[in-house]
Amino acid sequence: MMNTKTKLAIWGMLLLFSFSFAGTKKGENGHNEEKPYATKTLKSHRARHALSSAQYQTEVNNFVRAGYKLTYVDGYYVNGKTRFAGLWEKGNPSEQILRHNLTSKQFQQEFSKNHNNGYRLVHIDGYSNGKKALYAAIWEKQSTRGLRARHGLTGTQYAAEFRKNKSDGYRLVHISGYGVKGRTYYAAIWKKGNPNGYIARHGLSSKQYQETVTKYWKQGYRVTQVDSYDVRKKTYYACIMEKKSGRFTARHLMNAKDYQLEFDNHYYQGYVPISVSGHDAGKSAGYTAAFKNVTTWKSSDTNQLDSKIKKVMKDFKVPGVSIGIVKDGKLVYAKGYGYGNKEDKTIASATSLMRLASVSKPITAVAIMKLVEQKKLNLSDKVFSNKLLGTNYGKKSLSNREKAITVQQLLEHTAGGNTWDNNLKPEGIDTWGAPMFQKKNLSQDKLIGWVLDDRNPSHTPGTRYHYSNYGYCLLGRIIEKKTGKNYESYVRNSILKPCGISQMVIGANEKKKRKYKEVIYYSNGNPYALQMQRMDSHGGWIGSAIDLMRFMVRVDKQSSKKDILKSSTITTMTTGSSANGGYAKGWSVNGNNWAHGGSMSGTGTYMKKMSNGVSYVFLTNFSKNYEEGDPTHRSELKKAMEEGIGAIKFWPDLDLF
Repeated sequence: MMNTKTKLAIWGMLLLFSFSFAGTKKGENGHNEEKPYATKTLKSHRARHALSSAQYQTEVNNFVRAGYKLTYVDGYYVNGKTRFAGLWEKGNPSEQILRHNLTSKQFQQEFSKNHNNGYRLVHIDGYSNGKKALYAAIWEKQSTRGLRARHGLTGTQYAAEFRKNKSDGYRLVHISGYGVKGRTYYAAIWKKGNPNGYIARHGLSSKQYQETVTKYWKQGYRVTQVDSYDVRKKTYYACIMEKKSGRFTARHLMNAKDYQLEFDNHYYQGYVPISVSGHDAGKSAGYTAAFKNVTTWKSSDTNQLDSKIKKVMKDFKVPGVSIGIVKDGKLVYAKGYGYGNKEDKTIASATSLMRLASVSKPITAVAIMKLVEQKKLNLSDKVFSNKLLGTNYGKKSLSNREKAITVQQLLEHTAGGNTWDNNLKPEGIDTWGAPMFQKKNLSQDKLIGWVLDDRNPSHTPGTRYHYSNYGYCLLGRIIEKKTGKNYESYVRNSILKPCGISQMVIGANEKKKRKYKEVIYYSNGNPYALQMQRMDSHGGWIGSAIDLMRFMVRVDKQSSKKDILKSSTITTMTTGSSANGGYAKGWSVNGNNWAHGGSMSGTGTYMKKMSNGVSYVFLTNFSKNYEEGDPTHRSELKKAMEEGIGAIKFWPDLDLF
């Protein structure tokens, strides 16, 4: 097994298809006895890239022990080092022979030996170590009849071999291109069979490859294998396209981050990788891949949802959107659309991290309710009593209204009236402005003190609903007081971790300090002037659509996933207040529909649990100022999601969590 240092090194430089899936036993019909076949098929795949030779061998050994067989390997030479990408799937590795770093002579010897022992060559990849050609290959225990394999072919030799094999009734099933000392070579495998009905191309530029795929895709051909390779600092492509039913996609011109995001995005739409290739793209590696959908999703169902979302994005010029959909506690679909970074064309993925804005509030509410459930706190506790925050903030004595405020009133936005709220209405009376966006030079503690000294609640606590970020800032401090831990640390370990969430954190203010998968934010304001750490408990979290759905299914009172709160606690949390029956404790409520939205510079978000067993979330990296009463991209995305979900005719039985 890899030691900790090796694991961290690999995580820092390569894609990890790191869903923690255990293999399960197949029944007599070949289907998973515990989960639908499509889910099992999805979760039976693994992928790695940017591996050194030693790391690749370690991964091969680990996967063999875990019962995975190698289906694809690609070597490539970048910045003076040979790297490997590989694909594995659950199977019988004992019937495979795997080799890499073979010279031409060694490969030929290995081929002859394995062929004589009844092992058929099913995959060959040529690559350079900067000095000479090397080969990685896969042999499987099966008939060796009707096989032709060649390596070290020049372009002219490959073309001649292709024509000869076609005339002899052999079909190309695998091709690998590679450059050695400025010259192009090919390795390929043919098998006896219909030599027609597929398209094979090699030596294509990026533009030519795209044109080829576009042309033949319209005629029903799908990319089943693609290889990218570099010669004299130029990238070329070789591919095989076949007429196939089902759903396939292909991507190229990806850097390592793009590939990881594309990989994630495809998984959550039900795709597995069938081909991956790396090449030298200058300062770093470039990647090319092909994918196949293995779920029972109908194209008509997902396409109509996609088109509705894309229309809103086009109408409002939204750069990127990420969505997640849960049905009966199971994640059935998630996808990113557009760009997380417009400038360098980094996609928005289902796993892209985005600022959640006020969708942070349900998270804080759940943390408070957990403390109530543990009897560390009561909803009726006075916020500024010695039991909680005391008189540690501000310089002036507390007013009677401030002394009367309870934890429940903070949760329900009924504590501070219009002096603590986020708007300037009623006009002419409320001139205070949102407290959390004032005095940006003040620390969190000093800001709290400034508000207490300067803004006495305008109404008796509990009598009026006024939405307040500041109230949720105080809830964060209560969590710290009662746990003795930093707000972020407590929530991550005690609330998010039990939900299976590890990537959510409080966001950074500066663009250059954003997380690896975090998007860029776009606004007519300045998204990077926000004080994210100061906003922690009311609007500071970043996370993915997947994370938010993991959270939702653990507080939804459904039986498919065990909730982290008791049913009675959730009922209390989602019961509207006497001042506003449509808002409970961290959630907008309408019967069994619970929701929360969020909006701030560069961010628009929304999460909802519907009474029909479906929950959804969308996150965007965009905001703009709208005229009052005009539709917004958030309102239109909500409509698109609910209309699109309502139009789905067939729900596949799978769980992508």
